[in-house]
Amino acid sequence: MEEVFWLPVKPKWLRLASQLVDLKLLRCVNETDCLPETPKVVHGLRGSTADIFLDNATYRKFLFNEFNVSTVDEERSAILMVGGGEKLKIASGLSSLAAVNALSVAVEFIGLIGLADPTQDH
Repeated sequence: MEEVFWLPVKPKWLRLASQLVDLKLLRCVNETDCLPETPKVVHGLRGSTADIFLDNATYRKFLFNEFNVSTVDEERSAILMVGGGEKLKIASGLSSLAAVNALSVAVEFIGLIGLADPTQDH
């Protein structure tokens, strides 16, 4: 059994993150390699990380019900897991899409932190 812990989030950062829900993310690597749906930023759910790729719908449901965990990130395959469809097959070309979209979100979030009023810490 491994230790489970949650990292605290500053309330100000959580409020700033809520502004990213309309950020446009890429769906396709090229004209033929696309996710079945356009990815989106979701605010208010928990994410987790693991050292395995989790491709088990029943276990994903358990994690959501038990810990309110919506995704289990195993590096670059995380974007492919979010859909959670049983028939979703991992295309190796799509794994770079996770990195591109994660970078886009991180850059936007850092920009919001830079614009935030430093006197409003809570």
